[in-house]
Amino acid sequence: MAIAAPAAGQRARKIRRVRNSDILLGVVARAVRRSLSDPELRRRLLKEIWIALKRSAAQNVKAVELSRLRGIEAVRVDGPITRLCPLVLSALATILECETIFEFGTFRGETAWLLAHNLPKARIFTLDLPGQDAHDHAALELTDGPEYFTTWDRGGRFRGTPEAERITQVLGDSATFDFAPYSGKVDLVYIDASHSYSYVKADTESAFGMLSELGTIVWDDYTYYPGIYAYVNELAPTLDRPVYHILGTRLALYSRWDIVVPDM
Repeated sequence: MAIAAPAAGQRARKIRRVRNSDILLGVVARAVRRSLSDPELRRRLLKEIWIALKRSAAQNVKAVELSRLRGIEAVRVDGPITRLCPLVLSALATILECETIFEFGTFRGETAWLLAHNLPKARIFTLDLPGQDAHDHAALELTDGPEYFTTWDRGGRFRGTPEAERITQVLGDSATFDFAPYSGKVDLVYIDASHSYSYVKADTESAFGMLSELGTIVWDDYTYYPGIYAYVNELAPTLDRPVYHILGTRLALYSRWDIVVPDM
């Protein structure tokens, strides 16, 4: 049996407009009730609120959308999607046409492999502690717990792969390591080792010594670890160029190249 279409007046009466103000109280009430009964949800909610507060309080670090990175729309990155920050880092390195990259903190080597995989002409150097017992003999404060030292497979991800030919694994404590051979030669320094204030400070000072004329420094976990957040915010107003936080990621960056499109 055919059903007649409703008249124009009837269709108009069924239109319902919903604004944020209409759902605000219900959303807040349900979120509070759920967070009170679900400890994991409460932890995630408080964590996101804390990150947003830190981002808003960072007067010296400019927050920018990913789309503001010059040339990002044309970049294609090949790699696993489970971790966004390494993908954005690889896109940055592609935009910057990096030939030499230095990474603080190898761990399993996923990021070093991803950079080498997406930049077939780049040379990657990646530094980590020399062994399992290094946890007890570090020169400065480590933030990673003993669970990161129960097994030892630093660089296992790239070992035996075609990309390994362009990845050089170096071992040592970054607080005492000799960076002189890399002075002025590195296009991108990625800092993702110990996240304590003292190590981030030491690693950053070494990074500036390695930077090439148009070099870039990227700090991982800027919005997560208090040591990184505090140091980068203190450092930013002393630099010749801005420090940016890329919204939607944990990354902060300083670049001697105009990588961020200016505000219109």
